[in-house]
Amino acid sequence: MGALSFLVVGTPRSGTTLTQRLCCELPGVAMPPETHFLHRYAPRLLARRRFPLTRREVARELEDFRDLPTSDGLRLDPRRVLDQVGRRCDTLLDLFAAVVVALCPPAARYGEKTPEHLLWWRPLTRADPGLRVIGVVRDPRAVAASHRAVPWGIEDPAVLAEEWALDQRQLLAAARQLGPGRCLVLRYEDVVADPGAARRRLGGLLAVPAGGQAAAAPPDGIVHDWEWWKSGALRAVTTERTAAWREVLPERDAGVVAEVAGPEMVAFGYLDHPPARRRTAGAEVRGRLSARMRRVRRLAPLAFGPTLTTRVNRAANGR
Repeated sequence: MGALSFLVVGTPRSGTTLTQRLCCELPGVAMPPETHFLHRYAPRLLARRRFPLTRREVARELEDFRDLPTSDGLRLDPRRVLDQVGRRCDTLLDLFAAVVVALCPPAARYGEKTPEHLLWWRPLTRADPGLRVIGVVRDPRAVAASHRAVPWGIEDPAVLAEEWALDQRQLLAAARQLGPGRCLVLRYEDVVADPGAARRRLGGLLAVPAGGQAAAAPPDGIVHDWEWWKSGALRAVTTERTAAWREVLPERDAGVVAEVAGPEMVAFGYLDHPPARRRTAGAEVRGRLSARMRRVRRLAPLAFGPTLTTRVNRAANGR
């Protein structure tokens, strides 16, 4: 494994923070709060610079990264990043890894959790053949209900279901391509039912022991102080939220979610069979989601080089 050992990804409000907590309960594993480095910052960087970067250019970019609203509260020491990259920074992955390591205490395994980094799994795992991917899946009806409790949530059940379905297709593709040695997909419902078993599976993927009892208190520093909506993931793990969506989400909205994301729900065991009626969130929403994927493909050659990108695009197109 390289400096960055693994990513935790998935649809927001699916249990990625709880999974991050379980990872950090393993000995020798460290993760910072969400960095949003790839999906919010990388496009800005690649619009004005090309790799490799000099130390001076890296120092200037770190100032811009720290000014992002999503970086509020990150305890980033630029000197540690510069120590990691050395005289020059060759790729976006090198800079990303250096930022992650600089945000963590010394550890044997460093990971990062930003749910939206899921869309970057192809170029990242091609750039680093040792990088592991941990995907977290949750019933989209529960995800839809949870989105209604946060200020940035998606209210429209069809839009939420369309985004969830895209994310799960990406996770299924990652699991097929990377195999069990590099990709672990966990269902939130299974994690809360037996967090010890989930921790052991995480330890197996990361090649670290998972024996013994979990820490009495959650690891410090894995969420931002302003992320109040993540507080539940730091409390005692229970199954009380697995079916709570039935009390929050109107039956009609739950039906819409199933009609949009039925095949993917079947794939992960949330439905026995897809509903007879299918619907979509509309051409505009699908176009926006396709544009996200195209943006990653467009940025990959700037971040990792054209040879890598050709392989990534061939894999994405099934060739």
